[in-house]
Amino acid sequence: MDQTTGARFKKDVTVAELFKMFPDDDTAMEWFEANIWKNGRWCPTCKNPSTVVSAHPRMPYYCNKCRSHFSVKKGTVMEWSKISYQKWAIATYMFAVKFQGMTSMSLHRDLGITQKSAWFLVQKLRKSWRILAGVDKMENP
Repeated sequence: MDQTTGARFKKDVTVAELFKMFPDDDTAMEWFEANIWKNGRWCPTCKNPSTVVSAHPRMPYYCNKCRSHFSVKKGTVMEWSKISYQKWAIATYMFAVKFQGMTSMSLHRDLGITQKSAWFLVQKLRKSWRILAGVDKMENP
């Protein structure tokens, strides 16, 4: 039996299993939408909940109120990233379950992206987790 911290709670998932969970960008995008827009889709610019599906290839939604196209990436750490939804989802999951952290080199090898892109992705994930955990608020009371 493994005696490492939290080992009995850890659910090991291989990269191959993650690719089965997120077989394509559409599946990963739906996963992000379900987690980011829990109470339904809304415009990240003006917070308008009344939005429509558009024909734009990379920005699939449109807000009639502020007249802007948007995707689930807008307003998140994924904004302006050319990395696919599938790779963001897999990296996010790996980042969450790795007890000892994740290096950009391992992510580069696992996802088949450049080390520079992997470094960018890891930095963005670390930033988002610091914000979610409120670390910045705890450092300067």
